[in-house]
Amino acid sequence: MPEVPEMEIYKNYLNQWVKEKSISHVNIFRAKSINLESTEFTRLVIGKQIKSISRQGKYLIFHLDDGHALLTHMMLDGRVFLLTNNSDSPQKNVVSQALYLQNEILISSAEDIRKRIKELPGKPSVVFGLSDGSILFFCKLTLGYLHYLDQEQLRTKLQELGRDPLDPNFSAQDFSQLLERKRGMIKPWLMNPKNIAGVGNAYSNEALFSAGVIPTRLISTLSHADKVKLFDSLVSIIRDSIRLGGDMEEPFAVWDDFTGGYNTYFKVYDRAGQPCFVCQEAIQRAEVGGRNAFFCTHCQH
Repeated sequence: MPEVPEMEIYKNYLNQWVKEKSISHVNIFRAKSINLESTEFTRLVIGKQIKSISRQGKYLIFHLDDGHALLTHMMLDGRVFLLTNNSDSPQKNVVSQALYLQNEILISSAEDIRKRIKELPGKPSVVFGLSDGSILFFCKLTLGYLHYLDQEQLRTKLQELGRDPLDPNFSAQDFSQLLERKRGMIKPWLMNPKNIAGVGNAYSNEALFSAGVIPTRLISTLSHADKVKLFDSLVSIIRDSIRLGGDMEEPFAVWDDFTGGYNTYFKVYDRAGQPCFVCQEAIQRAEVGGRNAFFCTHCQH
């Protein structure tokens, strides 16, 4: 599941390639992925300019020039893919491909599009044709969604989230205070979006390892120093992952060779049975709070 780093990378790419473009075509292949009837969604979205794209937790927010927003959550399998139509594109053949599909987007089936674009990261759920000729695909939104919201609806939705780890106003002291008088194990707490927004299985495992805290550790046993170290580890790992490309195998576009660059840097996540990079003991796996936890019993306590 994409977490803060992956969604931050999407946000950065989208602001580079999609910002200030208008939505000229819409094709909805999975009506359950949107929150309105398909014809109404299409009517409201077509012609709108995307003023900017922001992120909060695992949400991406497309801010439109009518004051509304498109809020998307990838959930487990969702992906975003851009077929660019730009003279500066690293692959010139993309231009003609995008122009051709722009004319066909309203009548093509999901299967036809997948045949034409082998690089698509899955079956398209919603597709936008943009004013510069490029095409934005929201793929595999089986559990995920793309909702058209007014500002009050958007505020209500975002109020459900806890603090974002990259919020510049969120400090180790704030994090420590959030954990005061909390019960239960630390890993499920970290992964609850009502506590900390956007942290999932991968980066909770990595942050706990870096901080030397075992995933099953009871919050009540954490010292203030433990909490500060955990916060610093979490923020540092998230920033490193963003800098190195995050953890997704599927690229944002056919020319994208940056996405997924953090995959080889995980120290415990998905490394059960392999030696710990610090002490050489085998990395363990156990179910904690309904999710797989990866940890080193020698380095974490």
